[in-house]
Amino acid sequence: MERPKRILIIADDCSPLSQERGLVGMKGGYQIYWYSFPKADLKDLAGAVTPPMGRIRWLSFFFSPLFLKRAIRKIRPDLIHVFYAYQQLDNLVLSRFRPLVLTVMGGDVLSDQSFRGRKKWLVKKILEGADIITSKSSFLDEVLDGIGDYARKIRRVTWGVDIHRFSPGKEVHFLREQWDLEPDDLVFFSPRSCRPFYNQDLIIKAFASYQSLHGEKKKAKLLIAELFSKEAYVKQLKGLVTEMGLQGKVRFVGAIPHQEMPGYFNLADIMVAAPPSDGMPQSFYEAMACGTYPILGDLRQYREMVEDGVNGRLVKMGDVKALSEAMSWAADHPEHRKGAAIINRKRILQVADKEVQEKRVNAIYEELLRR
Repeated sequence: MERPKRILIIADDCSPLSQERGLVGMKGGYQIYWYSFPKADLKDLAGAVTPPMGRIRWLSFFFSPLFLKRAIRKIRPDLIHVFYAYQQLDNLVLSRFRPLVLTVMGGDVLSDQSFRGRKKWLVKKILEGADIITSKSSFLDEVLDGIGDYARKIRRVTWGVDIHRFSPGKEVHFLREQWDLEPDDLVFFSPRSCRPFYNQDLIIKAFASYQSLHGEKKKAKLLIAELFSKEAYVKQLKGLVTEMGLQGKVRFVGAIPHQEMPGYFNLADIMVAAPPSDGMPQSFYEAMACGTYPILGDLRQYREMVEDGVNGRLVKMGDVKALSEAMSWAADHPEHRKGAAIINRKRILQVADKEVQEKRVNAIYEELLRR
């Protein structure tokens, strides 16, 4: 009897999204092995390997390729799937393996994030070596095309959202009680990482401007998630809240477990995000699936899903006044927000249904293993 095909996943085990995506092959009947630090502690894995160097960076940087080669020899995978194109010197080993699937995330191939310096050369190695590259958007396709001739390798995989879990109409009374929200509070929600890159300070300043305009006429609260937060930055943000007189108006809601995100997107009326650069973030899909109204910086990639004034607002990047005005406009147009929720749900069903996307991934595996 032929043994099941083996897929080795190279991914960050700390990310719940990587965990979900790395296990998709199980639904295709494949055995899943995992190589990461820290060691993957996931159910039903056929095996997990972690390099022994721990968090000693220079040791990890230089010696991880040796342990990766050893792991490959031991596991004898039929296919490797890498999530995130920069895996340090491991890219030199991975780029020589066949068949190889690479999922780019955005920041790994954007020149204003990780695609620069020595990282640029290593990322190009694995892009050239990959048999198939999965991309979430036309924008990322264009970015990849600007790096090299990869068009024939690219497959559209948005990964999607669980459209049953991420849907409107969830009960959120307990969250209103937990965060001391009034029944008539308009809830703004900033779900991205609490790091300087994501401009949470700009969002707080825009919310302060909104408050100065509306005061008690349109009562509102701002919730800020603290996933992957920088302690010093969170402290700075809390100081800014005090400085701007927003005590009681802004809630820092901690690192929300991914399974609780549908509740927060149902709780929120409006999602706000303002990074200077991005791929196509999962939180964006999740918000749209739940009917949360998106206010975003005017990045070209967002325009694939949002038309300004139709199903969301796109505002000038880094402009506090523009962001505040968009908040006020959205607050003043509740019927528009309801219409946008219907449009956005339909778009998610079309391009980001998780079940459809998982079948697409397993079809890619099957295609490569047949070659």
